[in-house]
Amino acid sequence: MKYRLLVYGSAPDWVDRGVAEYAKRMPNFLLVRLSSKPVKTRMPRMFAACGKNCTRVALDKSGTSFTSEGLAHQCDTWERQGRDVCFLIGDDVGFSGDDLCQADLIWSLSALTLPHQLIRILVCEQLYRAHAINRGSAYHRP
Repeated sequence: MKYRLLVYGSAPDWVDRGVAEYAKRMPNFLLVRLSSKPVKTRMPRMFAACGKNCTRVALDKSGTSFTSEGLAHQCDTWERQGRDVCFLIGDDVGFSGDDLCQADLIWSLSALTLPHQLIRILVCEQLYRAHAINRGSAYHRP
């Protein structure tokens, strides 16, 4: 089982370093970058990049919010299912309502509007935290 973070385009070095830091802590993590295309072709390309046997999680402020422990439970569920999980992060345009309907889960990190590049790091950190909780690691101290 792998976690894949699907994003569009490049990011500043500080974002890449942040993602790389958490990726090296999670050997089952993979960053996939898609080249920028016109907005109407983005979501279908993201779903195609996920593959057929993958749980698709779109990041959007309208989605389900988790506590750290709740996300840890969700990650445990995904691991037991044995399917890859693709986290889809849109760009500054975000996803349309029709796009979001195609996702298996819509996850909200916050009700705030956050920069799409910062979301990359936040998702990685939260996934790492969830795995630390599931392993009983001292990283997460409630």
